[in-house]
Amino acid sequence: MTNQLPTFKGYTVDIRLKEFRKTDPQWGMAFVSFDSPQGEALLVSFIRTLDADTNEGREMLIEIGG
Repeated sequence: MTNQLPTFKGYTVDIRLKEFRKTDPQWGMAFVSFDSPQGEALLVSFIRTLDADTNEGREMLIEIGG
């Protein structure tokens, strides 16, 4: 089985590496760390979209929380 990383606002969310990634054919790749100001804002918005009543949502919240 292949795991698919979640996406949010055009970014791929890599919880394991704690970063958002965006690929643009013209501009290349962009990496935004969860620890950066932009990453923190994206992470807060992403967390608000997770459903803690589902297994998937709970697992992501636990993994993000460390």
